[in-house]
Amino acid sequence: MNQSHGFLEALPEAGLAWLYDHWRSFVLENGRLPYRTEIDPLDVPKAVLPNMLIIEKVAGGRFRCRLAGTRLREVYGFEIAGRYLDDVMSPAASADRIKIYERVLDERCAAYCRLRFAVPGREFVASDRLYVPVLDRQSSDPMVLFCVQRFVMSAEIVGHPDAAGVYTLRFDDTVLPLT
Repeated sequence: MNQSHGFLEALPEAGLAWLYDHWRSFVLENGRLPYRTEIDPLDVPKAVLPNMLIIEKVAGGRFRCRLAGTRLREVYGFEIAGRYLDDVMSPAASADRIKIYERVLDERCAAYCRLRFAVPGREFVASDRLYVPVLDRQSSDPMVLFCVQRFVMSAEIVGHPDAAGVYTLRFDDTVLPLT
């Protein structure tokens, strides 16, 4: 079995699988990562849009949430679009997420993770997330992450997270070697 196919099959939710399959198909057909503008919002299933994030790496190496679906505002209790990662979460949690983001961008691969995070007024929230790298404008270096997430009910969680709040983390770099 192709590992990419196994990666797709392991994704626990249709929205995550849709993003991975859509991104992977583009990469295989074009031999490169898509530009942000080549992922058409009209192609995104309506059920996925409320759970979608676009995260961009900006000057200085910080990550900013460029777009956040309405479900994220409901969960966080405030708008995260336009805010920097380190403004939304603790420095330790931010540093841990940046490691994931950097690897996805540097290796031009997809990543799936189940993690928990603190939300003001709540103890913790857990979610499954899929990150894929895309290009911004005419850059040859990926600087943007598309993410779809699904919020996880506590009954679905098995095991304990690591110190960074991560239950599961899997990278898939088998699509093809991108240059």
